[in-house]
Amino acid sequence: MGRIKPHVIKYNDQYLAKTLFKRALLFFWFLVTNCFGFWYVNIFQALMQGQYSWWYLSPLVLSILLTGFVGWGVFWFYKSYAPEHSDFISRYLKTVELRQMISLLIVSKGFFDIANDDNGTFIAYFPKLKLKVLHKTGQLILQEPVDGQKYMESFSKNEFDNVVEIALLADRQTTEFSKNKMISTFAFDPIKFRRQLKELKPKKGLLQISKGIDWKYDTFYNVLISGNVGTGKSYTMFAIIGQLLQVTKFVYIIDPKRSDLAGLKHVPELKNNVFSVASEINQAVIDFYTKMMARAEKIEAIKVSGQVGTYKDFGFTPYFLVFDEFGAYYEMNDRLAYDDPTKASYETAMSNLREIAMLGRELGFYILIGMQRPDAGTLPMAIRNQLNMRINMGVPTPEIEKMVFPDNEKQLRPLSSHLKGWGFIKIGDSQVRSFFAPEVPKDFNLHEYMRENIAIRESQGK
Repeated sequence: MGRIKPHVIKYNDQYLAKTLFKRALLFFWFLVTNCFGFWYVNIFQALMQGQYSWWYLSPLVLSILLTGFVGWGVFWFYKSYAPEHSDFISRYLKTVELRQMISLLIVSKGFFDIANDDNGTFIAYFPKLKLKVLHKTGQLILQEPVDGQKYMESFSKNEFDNVVEIALLADRQTTEFSKNKMISTFAFDPIKFRRQLKELKPKKGLLQISKGIDWKYDTFYNVLISGNVGTGKSYTMFAIIGQLLQVTKFVYIIDPKRSDLAGLKHVPELKNNVFSVASEINQAVIDFYTKMMARAEKIEAIKVSGQVGTYKDFGFTPYFLVFDEFGAYYEMNDRLAYDDPTKASYETAMSNLREIAMLGRELGFYILIGMQRPDAGTLPMAIRNQLNMRINMGVPTPEIEKMVFPDNEKQLRPLSSHLKGWGFIKIGDSQVRSFFAPEVPKDFNLHEYMRENIAIRESQGK
């Protein structure tokens, strides 16, 4: 479990904070008593000579007052100071709190056995759990036994992990099995995974979404980003588009509501790649599809000689279609009369979009869809089933959760009551994880940000 030594969780750890508190007070009492040692000797000598005075109680009263004051200070430090700070003592006290909580959960949920003999009741079995706390990254790593004992099935089915998530307000990120054990990683401080917008940089075949969360677009092709206004959906899309512009110049942006992304047409390098008018949007989708089919023919011609592979193996560049406010586009066009000329181009565009979603991976043509409230009526199944990275900003309603994370079994809870820009993400078949949208500087300028990313790509000769 790494260089940091893990803590073995014990039955008595459920009283760990109280035990350490008592020990600290006893130690201070002993220290004060020794400091007042000469005073006590003088009082004892006076008592032996028959001298009595209420003042002789002064060191005892003073010791009690000082110990009480220190006890109050330790309690305040533990409850109020440590949770908000990250110095050495605060980290130690947070670890104590987590060890105590894990032990309490084992006991309260009955993941242990007791027995009786002539000497009384004793612990017959207590699972060997190990806890490692990574304060720097806001993670805790829990090693659970898969050892053939009575509770092995409960641990392996993540029953205890689900309890930990609820009790600690933590987010389970990964679960790995190895010989006789299962190792689960939780984020108990998700804000530490937030990164600055300009820190996010693309690497070969992947984009950075958050700290420790990457989008490998060749593997987990096509994206859905959902969320209401003000949840951080736009900033998440900005971060992805900015990185895409470092990867390729073939990034096409659609914004039917003519919002922030539509304004990118005023960036000279993007003026021919941004579409916001209905007729332009339909034609943009059709043109994107036409380019994809032209590439399909080129790759097919290459494979005639017996070569195998995908677009990357043949030196082709990926294309990306970013389609924001897809729900609004669907609703606006769905209301058109059947004899409206725009209706025909819309139907063609939707048909093409379905084929792009299904065929685009092998050819290097990907789509990224943004919408506020995805549902079966506005997001066709043929497209929805091909979206392999799904993000929802904020806590989704049950209906949206069923649409975005249909196989999710974990309870999605608010990550923060005072911070914005948090949500949940699922990549491929992985479990749903929490994350924060990138932090945007106060003086952020969208056009300048996009130009900076384009300049980086051009400097690399792409």
